[in-house]
Amino acid sequence: MKLSTQILLLCLSGLLAACAGTTGLSRLGDSAVNEDRRLLVTFADRSIARNLQGNQQDNYQVVEQYRNSSWGGRKANELADRHRLKLVIQWPVTELGVSCVLYEVPEGRPLSQAIQALRQDPSISTVQALHRFEVLGQPPALVSGNDPYRHLQAGFQALGIADLHPVTTGRGIRIALIDAGVDLDHPDLKGQIKYFENVAAEPADHNLADIHGTAVAGVLAAHPGNGIGITGIAPEAEILAFRACWPSKPDALAAHCNSFTLALALNQALKMDSRIINLSLSGPDDPLLRQLLEKALAKGTLVIAAVPKKGQVDGFPANLSGVVAVGEDSSGHPGIIAPGKDILTTVPHQAYDFMTGSSFAAPHVAGVAALLLQLHPEWRTADIMRLLRSGSNTLTAHLPKAAAAGKKPDGF
Repeated sequence: MKLSTQILLLCLSGLLAACAGTTGLSRLGDSAVNEDRRLLVTFADRSIARNLQGNQQDNYQVVEQYRNSSWGGRKANELADRHRLKLVIQWPVTELGVSCVLYEVPEGRPLSQAIQALRQDPSISTVQALHRFEVLGQPPALVSGNDPYRHLQAGFQALGIADLHPVTTGRGIRIALIDAGVDLDHPDLKGQIKYFENVAAEPADHNLADIHGTAVAGVLAAHPGNGIGITGIAPEAEILAFRACWPSKPDALAAHCNSFTLALALNQALKMDSRIINLSLSGPDDPLLRQLLEKALAKGTLVIAAVPKKGQVDGFPANLSGVVAVGEDSSGHPGIIAPGKDILTTVPHQAYDFMTGSSFAAPHVAGVAALLLQLHPEWRTADIMRLLRSGSNTLTAHLPKAAAAGKKPDGF
């Protein structure tokens, strides 16, 4: 791995912890901020490889405690002055002696000019644009009120999941759900989320129960057999929920993320040895995220991403080689077609609703993969893929049943 790749990967491990000031992360979700004018920059700083107490940031759970070196802080501000940039947040990486800085390019200055100048600066290691990503859910086509029953779960029924649960429920398989927030107090999700971390800007009312993330979590892990709701595809999987996206407006299904928050979440998912990563979102090709995803794939992590409808948003990360692309209809994509229309699932405040979109097809695939991995933890991604789809690339019930019966993929 080249040093520049290591820098971009490891600089994220301290993102939550240390900051040059109290601004920065708390402004990431500010609708007034122009994310298109923000850049991620790294530079070498040997003086930070020390064990120092960190500064906790407002509105964020601190995973690791670091503190910027005084030299690093001066250097970040010097670069800001030299290149006429606004410093948003800075964080150190003790492992490589590197500082990472999020800068904002002032209005009126061409972004390309700023990027070119930074890349020509010999003291700078890497420069990365901040990209925007969108979740891939659509507004409900039908409102169910408070009448949530398993027989209404179209995908659950079509895949014959009830027949698989006596032998496999995804137990012990760690799934990173990188999305909007999850309503941890929903009666069908309470206790189902093993770990939650907010790496995005927290809303003013501190309500993290975002609709999209809660809905995706319900498809994947809703509590079975409690008599009050639906059943998840892999209800005993270890769900690590990372809130990397936030609603476009209050109470909206639509949500967006950016390179910064997604990289934070992906880095944490890798550090916590997630076996599966679910990304029900899409956006432009992103160099930093690409490196993190390639790292995940190299580790053998199964990365599942939703495919956008034509003309909706860009197709990354589903178009990345090795990522399992999932859509709700054929749409000409080469990945897997899974249930994604009128999917009954959990929504905030003890409610349920029907959702449509590839956002909700993706967790069907993630859940079935977890069922397979519980039975055969030694299987590789290619082995799982042979059982996840039929000749028409459609996720079907009989293939997982064959695996539950102990059959192995072709080629073993």
